Amino acid sequence: MIDYFYYRFYKLWLHSSLAEGAVFMGMLMFSVILSTNVLTVWGILTQYGIIEYPSDNQYYIIEGGLIVLLSGRFFFKKRYRRIITKYDDENTVQNKAGAWMLTTYILVTLIGFFIEALYRQGEISLTINEAE
Repeated sequence: MIDYFYYRFYKLWLHSSLAEGAVFMGMLMFSVILSTNVLTVWGILTQYGIIEYPSDNQYYIIEGGLIVLLSGRFFFKKRYRRIITKYDDENTVQNKAGAWMLTTYILVTLIGFFIEALYRQGEISLTINEAE
């Protein structure tokens, strides 16, 4: 699944003005979305008092660590080429389904992150008030 999401981010960047850097930018964008997932889970654990919310340094370590891990995964022995070749023969239906899957993943990640952040800050409450 990680390889497929990398491929979808790569394809997304191919259609941008930075198409020549799509191999790297796809990995970078994927690491940002993954770090958002990590921070959402970390925020939920913080709400239950299991751990403290990460400091700025911890955030930089999380983001940098994900970039290093994904760079190693995709760029060691140019593995990204095998991944692109593996998924490049998608037909039109598979291509549309993959685009919708990527869009859904990004939206769920961002909406979940914002809900968690607003809840943690006390801006929203998820309790249901019973009618009297």
